[in-house]
Amino acid sequence: MKKFLASAVALMAASLAVTAQAGEDGLGLSVAGKASTAGYGVEIGYRFNNFFAVRGGINTGSYDFSATDAGIDYEYALDFDNYPVLLDWHVFGGDFRLTGGIVSNNNKLTGTATGLLSIGGGTYPTTATTDVSFDKSSPYVGFGWAALPSAKGGLGFSFDIGVLAHGSPTARLTAPGASAGDIAAEEAELNDELKDFKYWAVISLGIGYTF
Repeated sequence: MKKFLASAVALMAASLAVTAQAGEDGLGLSVAGKASTAGYGVEIGYRFNNFFAVRGGINTGSYDFSATDAGIDYEYALDFDNYPVLLDWHVFGGDFRLTGGIVSNNNKLTGTATGLLSIGGGTYPTTATTDVSFDKSSPYVGFGWAALPSAKGGLGFSFDIGVLAHGSPTARLTAPGASAGDIAAEEAELNDELKDFKYWAVISLGIGYTF
């Protein structure tokens, strides 16, 4: 690990040195449309030179799926609402980039189930609703490729793979007619299962224009 960190620092230092000599080749303001596993959105970026760029954007959208959690069959809706601010390091001055940043994470997961449901230690004819929230500030790390145009501007394409670390999600359950004790027990079981949902894989495709 120490050797890896030392190599990364050495590469970044070399990039900075080359940047100081290279001038502003590749500099440009860009606007892009994105489609990813974190939603659909738009992004504004600025590439300072061949090696470094910054991006900011907004992602929205929704994804529906079914899953069984804590013994209840839920119909889930995952609503995307997140705002990434990212720094790109084009290690070799080309298309390949390493990316790190922070995402303002307002994503929300809502599940509903209706019927004769086992909640905690009891069984109730009810509609259970579980609302799952995530850490509001989530770090992101990843890598990808940005086929950016020359300094003259034009269309460019990008592809990225990364991980959003949104911490341990927190579930809140409502179920009319169920006892408070059983609801609390069901919530505890839900939160225990959600401990494995700390990370979200992000795969992103983009097309944009550099001015």
